[in-house]
Amino acid sequence: MAGETLIPGFRFPEATLSRDPAAQAEALSACALDPAVWAGQTEPTLWGNDGFRAMTAAGQEIDGYIHVEQRLTLSGALALGEAVLFSGETVSNEVVPRGRRIVQRFEVRRADRSLAVVSEHIRLLPDLEKMKGRSGAASAPPEPVPGTIVAEKVMQPQDVVAYSKSVGNEIHFDPEFAARYGYRAPLAQGLMTMTWMAGYLAQRLRAAPMAILIAQFKRPVFWDDPLTLVETAASDRRQAHLCALNAEGRVACDLRMEVLSGSA
Repeated sequence: MAGETLIPGFRFPEATLSRDPAAQAEALSACALDPAVWAGQTEPTLWGNDGFRAMTAAGQEIDGYIHVEQRLTLSGALALGEAVLFSGETVSNEVVPRGRRIVQRFEVRRADRSLAVVSEHIRLLPDLEKMKGRSGAASAPPEPVPGTIVAEKVMQPQDVVAYSKSVGNEIHFDPEFAARYGYRAPLAQGLMTMTWMAGYLAQRLRAAPMAILIAQFKRPVFWDDPLTLVETAASDRRQAHLCALNAEGRVACDLRMEVLSGSA
């Protein structure tokens, strides 16, 4: 069945689930966030991990996949513990220079079947031969990122494990496995960086009747990396642009938010 899950048109079975408050608090704490910032609401980026769990439950192997982009469309709030219907499908599977680009789309629906969240995973299934010799270093100096530093943190191996333990993928846990793909250490989940960044936008997202979040994971974040969060000035509070910079000052994650209706 694992191969079937990667065929465009494959449908993941619909399941009923709910966000456990203790599990959300643990994940947010691992991202150096106060769980109270979401005060009774489900934190939106964590639906991405429910997508990974659905993949695993369907028999899809996720070890070695590299998350390159995550898109979220949010329609109103969901309460912690609220029962929702979770389903998904494989949208595309195509050859790219470093392997295969996989797009899978998941939906979160309320009990009345109204759509609450669309979560799109864009991931690379790397070709090991093409990944060999990757150092992660760049010869040219980084381009300056305009904006204001609003937060800083250092990834910790134990926090990366706490955030990802329910999801799997040995690239987050095993140094030898990560080395097979040319990385110096295990990688923090792209979603983990996104969750940390979205915490800065929590107040605006909580107030938004509908919003889009797009995170592009441009460089690996290792499980011991320091990160700096920079906000670029936006024309109004309906939009936001954040960059997480690594120790070299290069963009590891680019996150954009747009509120589609109402006021934030």
